[in-house]
Amino acid sequence: MSKSCDSWSTVSLVSLAGASLSVLCPPTVEAAQYMSVEQAEKAAFPEADRFDARVLRLTPEQLRSLDAVASVRQRGEVRQIDAWAGNKLLGTLYVDDVLGKVEWVTYAVAVGAEGAVRSLEILEYRETHGYEVRTPSWRKQFAGRRLETPFHFGEDIKNISGATLSCSHLTAGVQRLLALHAQLAKSR
Repeated sequence: MSKSCDSWSTVSLVSLAGASLSVLCPPTVEAAQYMSVEQAEKAAFPEADRFDARVLRLTPEQLRSLDAVASVRQRGEVRQIDAWAGNKLLGTLYVDDVLGKVEWVTYAVAVGAEGAVRSLEILEYRETHGYEVRTPSWRKQFAGRRLETPFHFGEDIKNISGATLSCSHLTAGVQRLLALHAQLAKSR
C-alpha cells in the first residue's frame, strides 16, 4: 500500500468518526438573552415615567378565541406591562413565548394606546438556527400593524430562509397579542 493511501485511510476514518459523533451528539441549544424586560420597556416607551406589570393567565376561553385569530403554541401566560407618563397611558408591552421550531422564543410586543404595534423585540432565543429574526429589518415589518388590518406571513411579513418556523410563529404570536390587547381594552 502506498503512503498516500495510508494517509487517505486515516483521514477517512477520522472523518467517519467525526460524522458518527455529530449524529450521536447533536449541537447543543444555547439560549441567548438579547434584552431584559426592563430594557424592552425603556426601548418601546422611552417617554414613560412608570410601568405597571401583571401576569395574565389566559383562560381556556381566551385561548380558544385567540386560536381563531392565529394558532400557534404559546405557554398561556403573558406579562402585561402598561406604560404611563403621568396619568396618560402610553401603551402596553406584552411579553410572551412562542415555540420557534422546538424551543421557546421569548419576545415583547409594544402596542401603543391607539392599538398599533410600536415595536417587536426578541428577548431570548433558544434555537440553534433562525436567530436572524432579531434583525431590525425583519422586526420593523410589524411596526404600525393593527388587529383590524390583517397581515399574513409570507405576504405582508417576509420569511427568512432558515428561520421559517420562528418567523411564522412570531407573526402568529404578534397577531394573537393584538387580539388579546383588543379584548383587554374592551374590559377597561
